[in-house]
Amino acid sequence: MANEEHGALLKQGVETWNQWREENPQLVPDLSQSELSRANLNEANFSGVNLQNADLRMANLTDANLQGADLSGADLRGANLRGVNLNQANLTGTDLNGAYLTLVNFIDANLTAVNLSEANLRIANLSGANLSEANLRMANLSEANLRMANLSEANLEKTQVLAANFNKAILTGTCLQEWQIDSTTNLDEVICDYIYLQTGQQKRYPNQGIFTPGEFTELWRQHLNTVQVKVSPEVTQVQDSPVQQTNAVVASVPEVKVEIQQPHQPPVNYTATAGAPEIKVDIQPPVYHSVMPRVSEGADNSSQPPSPSDSTVIQPNLQQAVSEVHRLLEQLDQDLCEPKWSEVAAEIQQLLHELTQTCPTRTPLEKVIAVAAAIKQIESNPPLKVKVVEAVQSAGIARLQEYIEHPLSKILLPAIAEWN
Repeated sequence: MANEEHGALLKQGVETWNQWREENPQLVPDLSQSELSRANLNEANFSGVNLQNADLRMANLTDANLQGADLSGADLRGANLRGVNLNQANLTGTDLNGAYLTLVNFIDANLTAVNLSEANLRIANLSGANLSEANLRMANLSEANLRMANLSEANLEKTQVLAANFNKAILTGTCLQEWQIDSTTNLDEVICDYIYLQTGQQKRYPNQGIFTPGEFTELWRQHLNTVQVKVSPEVTQVQDSPVQQTNAVVASVPEVKVEIQQPHQPPVNYTATAGAPEIKVDIQPPVYHSVMPRVSEGADNSSQPPSPSDSTVIQPNLQQAVSEVHRLLEQLDQDLCEPKWSEVAAEIQQLLHELTQTCPTRTPLEKVIAVAAAIKQIESNPPLKVKVVEAVQSAGIARLQEYIEHPLSKILLPAIAEWN
């Protein structure tokens, strides 16, 4: 249990708390199991503090110092930890679902079995961190530094790792189902014996044995962020007349095949886009119309082949094929955006869920008050507001609504649709 004196000092404000810490550097404060949800702890000095099992949901810890702190089992869902120092901190089993962790330092931190699903870790420094068995599903690790981090058996399903640095990181047993990776992701000297291509340790790759040294890195380098559009004609013979071959007008018809794919998985019996399966479409060949020369009764024209003036062949129109390619490219663009939309929707859903746990929503007025509180929370978090506005404008309210399983979203989304 927390030390009551320490808890009372913190309630007097961060300035008072920091001054007390400065005057008593030898003391190790005990705030374990403290109720600090939604507390404003901006720039607080929590270095070395015992925060085991503390409730820090939706708390504002921007630029706080948590170096060497014990946060094992703490609840930090939806918390704002932008720029926080978590070097050498113990976060074993900590719940950071939906937390905002941009520019956070996790150097040599212990994140074993931590829940970082849907967390924003963009530009975070996780160098040397222990992330074994961590849940990073749908987290944003773009531009994060994961050099020499231990990610063994971690879940990176649908995780964004664009331009992330995995140099010398351990990825053995990691789930990489539909992870978002590009050519700027650094996989040099990655240590990896095998991976899983589906959650629940399903679809092991390779299915037997282990990767040879450097094989994992080379495998992904060959298939990173590749979009191919192939249009290949295949000639077939079409005969539109029941008369003899010598009198028929035969057209060579190109069968147009369009294939669009973005292979972000190993080439052996698994290929996928960033969040969508391979798209392959066969477009039907254009229709040819043959006009047969007139054959008079009794006339023997078998030895006279038809002249160009005697028959007309309509040339193929590939407009349908071109239109289909454009349509598929637009669909591919939407598919690539969907993980980002679902990430924003998850943050909105989490926020609404948190509010409805503390605010009554039985009457229409109570629902409006809860939505107003949600709007205030979003506006107080500029990065989240930018993402919400972009998602509403790009995906539209109806599409975004599909990702949010909360009744208040039907009131919230129209209310924020007018934001610039």
